[in-house]
Amino acid sequence: MSSVAPANVDAVLEQFVAKPNEEHFAALFRVLAPQLLVYFRARGCEAGVAEDLTQEVMLTLFRKVDGLRELGLFRPWLFRIAKNELLQYLRQQGRRVETLNLPDELGSANWNPFAGLALGEWLACLPPGDRELLLLRYVDGFAYHEISELLEMPMGTVQWRVFQLKKRLAEHFR
Repeated sequence: MSSVAPANVDAVLEQFVAKPNEEHFAALFRVLAPQLLVYFRARGCEAGVAEDLTQEVMLTLFRKVDGLRELGLFRPWLFRIAKNELLQYLRQQGRRVETLNLPDELGSANWNPFAGLALGEWLACLPPGDRELLLLRYVDGFAYHEISELLEMPMGTVQWRVFQLKKRLAEHFR
């Protein structure tokens, strides 16, 4: 995640929302871009693709900041935009993979960007939805209430599912 303290992130965000100009946007970009890059890289995007998607998310943020209901919900709102950008990119890639007849592993839904890593072993035994939940919590560093907002799921359900997933992983790797 970013090395900028949360209080500084909040201050930069408040400045941008109060006066959305280029200077405040540049400061916000410096704070948020590293977090978005980690989000996309953790989901298997190559560096260049992650950078492109980050720029698209930030551009959407700039255009739609007026639609932000509450500053406290900023992170889930931002990462919902990121999730939608990623899904759109993957849909486009899926069409390209079919028309270009690339090797199966490149277009496979089972492709794992963590292959060969200990984390990859742990995540490989989970269905994609469960994997995403653990990535949000332990790689992206989201709080339970932020995951709840992002996935539109009750917070108690998020907490319970994370607990159950950790329990299942512990049993699987004994």
